[in-house]
Amino acid sequence: MTISIQESGMSFGPYSKDKCFPIEKSQLFTNLGKGLKVCEFVVLRDATNNTLAAWFIEAKSSAPREHAIYVEEIRQKLTNSVQLTFAACLKRHDDPDESLPLEFQSLDLGKCPVKCVLVIRNFRKEWIPPLQESLSREMRGLVKTMGFSPTSVVVINDEKARELKLIA
Repeated sequence: MTISIQESGMSFGPYSKDKCFPIEKSQLFTNLGKGLKVCEFVVLRDATNNTLAAWFIEAKSSAPREHAIYVEEIRQKLTNSVQLTFAACLKRHDDPDESLPLEFQSLDLGKCPVKCVLVIRNFRKEWIPPLQESLSREMRGLVKTMGFSPTSVVVINDEKARELKLIA
C-alpha cells in the first residue's frame, strides 16, 4: 500500500504507507492543539549500513527575498517535527498515535540519519545557496544538540526533488 502527498503544487511519493508519516495531518499533531507548526510529512528512506534515514519534508511554492521571518518559520516547523516524531517513536505521549507507521515504531533513533529538507517549487538554482546558508545557521542548535550530520539541513528545488525521487 502506498501514499502520495499533494503540497504546494507538487506530488510527493508514492511512498510505502509503513514508511511515510503525514505528521501535519496526524491525530498526534491535532491533539496537541493550536499554536504548534510542523512540516508536511516524514519519510523513511534507505541509507547506508542497512539503516533507514528520516527525511523531514517541508514544501513551499515560493520563497521571499528577505529570508529572516521565512527561515524562522521553517526552522520552527522542522524542529517541532523532529521533536514530535522522536517523542512519538519513544512513546512519550499518553495517547499514542495509532497512525504512527509501522517502520517508525521500530526505528533505531540512535542510528537513524536525519535530513531536514525544504523543497521549493520553481526555485532557481542560484537562489538556493543564500537560503541554504540562512536555514543551516538557524537550524545549527538542533543539529548540534541532536548529533545530526552538519549536512542534514538541505534546501532544494522541485527539479532536484525529482532527481532524488521525492516527487513524481
